[in-house]
Amino acid sequence: MTAGPKTVSPEQAAERLIADIARPACLLVAVSGGSDSCGLLIALSKFNPAGSALSLFAATIDHALRPESADEARAVAALCSTLGIPHVIRRWEGEKPRTGISAAAREARYRLLVDVADEIDATAILTGHTLDDQAETIAMRAVRGEGEENSGLSGMAQAVLLDRRRWLFRPFLATRRADIRAFLTRQGEGWIDDPSNVDPHYERVRVRGQLAQESPFDAAAQAASAARRTALSEAAARLVRKQVTVRHGVLAHIDPAGLEGDAAVRRHALSLLAAVLGGRAHALGSESMDRVMAFLDGGLPGRITAGRVIFDRRRDGLYVVRENRGILPLHVPPGGTVIWDGRYRIANRASGDIVVGPTAPDRDEALALFPDVPPAIAMRAVAAMPFIESNALLSAEDRQNKEMAERSIVQPLLAPFDRFLPQFELTLGNEFAVLLGCDVFPRLPIKDSSRKR
Repeated sequence: MTAGPKTVSPEQAAERLIADIARPACLLVAVSGGSDSCGLLIALSKFNPAGSALSLFAATIDHALRPESADEARAVAALCSTLGIPHVIRRWEGEKPRTGISAAAREARYRLLVDVADEIDATAILTGHTLDDQAETIAMRAVRGEGEENSGLSGMAQAVLLDRRRWLFRPFLATRRADIRAFLTRQGEGWIDDPSNVDPHYERVRVRGQLAQESPFDAAAQAASAARRTALSEAAARLVRKQVTVRHGVLAHIDPAGLEGDAAVRRHALSLLAAVLGGRAHALGSESMDRVMAFLDGGLPGRITAGRVIFDRRRDGLYVVRENRGILPLHVPPGGTVIWDGRYRIANRASGDIVVGPTAPDRDEALALFPDVPPAIAMRAVAAMPFIESNALLSAEDRQNKEMAERSIVQPLLAPFDRFLPQFELTLGNEFAVLLGCDVFPRLPIKDSSRKR
């Protein structure tokens, strides 16, 4: 690795986290049995002073992908017992996919960790991702884009919000794996080596081998990229706050002034606005945004579709709305909760089935809901709104159930943020939450003095 910001020892990383976390706190440490997670757990236990109002809890996710995994989870339980740290094992049950196993395992791991965090009301989840992991992540993302526009070059965030409710911290992102293993050796502790970490079938393993030979990672460049991404997101948040309005959660309008100024800021804000209104988990891709920006910078009225949304430029600014194609009806059983069109969470409070689908466009209703909006745009906006109807023949005594169906809980979603929100995008995510009438995201559970660093 090339020279960059000074690395942090395991002891320093643990002390820094313990100093920064707001109290009282319960930290859930994800421990696989490997050197990184074991090093994190032991460092935290060693430097957490008695009476600090900070408790540790550990969890091991058994992915059930290897015969040895259950024994390895029990070995972690034994380690936690010697440290006096409560520990649970959660197993990834069910059939495993034949392809994309790494991504599926990651999703399962985070889901199970969030479940445990909910059970113990954890302040944060901690993982043992290291500087080595950061280098590998950036190397993999670098091949998917070029230049400073590639947000992946900022690497993994120090903190990520999972499912809108639990913060995940990565205290070892500036710590080398070799230093963690040296620390464990000094403590007289061992660790488990997962054979998948040397299996060249996995992209990360292949990249790890290349990094060992080429050492191309520049930690200073990564830190600069992370700072640029944060600054870009903060500027986009200011643009959204000043120039963007959203009506009834489906129709955005950007004032003409919002279509001027820094192109990178506009591009970032619009790519994520389109993802929110289109119900997509990721911002628009580079090629799509190239087309959108070329259209907008042309300065002429017109329409362009990208990422399931229509960008409609008029003299009074830009309108953005979900296109009407591909909005499919969805049945919701009694007591069920579904995600509809990636944009709404629908909970059925009735005793019978309900169906959620697009609202049938009605000109009078559209103009009433969206006054002072061009009629064609108002009609598109109405058609993007959810409409709920009962799917059952109701008797007189069931009319109350019909009313309950009509009052089914409809919550707008922020698809690019709700599942996985990196710290870089927290301010921008909150601006979109306000615009769509969602609850803002939880604050980072760190002391105010730490926020100013």
